[in-house]
Amino acid sequence: MLKFFFDRFSKVVYLMEMIGVLCTAGWLWKLLHTPNLLMTKILFDIYLLEYLFLKFCDIKRWHPTAGRYDGIALHFRKIMIPTSYILVLTSGIGFLTGSGTLLWAAIPLLGIMTYANATLIYLHHKDKNTTPINYFSKK
Repeated sequence: MLKFFFDRFSKVVYLMEMIGVLCTAGWLWKLLHTPNLLMTKILFDIYLLEYLFLKFCDIKRWHPTAGRYDGIALHFRKIMIPTSYILVLTSGIGFLTGSGTLLWAAIPLLGIMTYANATLIYLHHKDKNTTPINYFSKK
């Protein structure tokens, strides 16, 4: 049952992300047409930038010669599981209620994942070793 909700290739995870993206777009539309919510708009921008960075990391091919989800790309794919659930909860509640309260919890959570991804990207570009991807983890 856990694999149904938390597998990196589960349709539920993709569905949650799509619902979250739709709720985020609806919430953005509401925020653009609502005056006097400057702090919420700033927090929403930070939240959206963190999500877009995490999605970029998931979409980009980091190892062109390796399989699609080998090396650090596997980590980036796994990071999208909690990101999808955070996105649907925060954006769904924000869209339905107009409240930005959950942004205060979502931004640090996504920030931790963003920091981990940025660190991996930095180490990936710094690494000049020619050992094949997943050399030590394959049987």
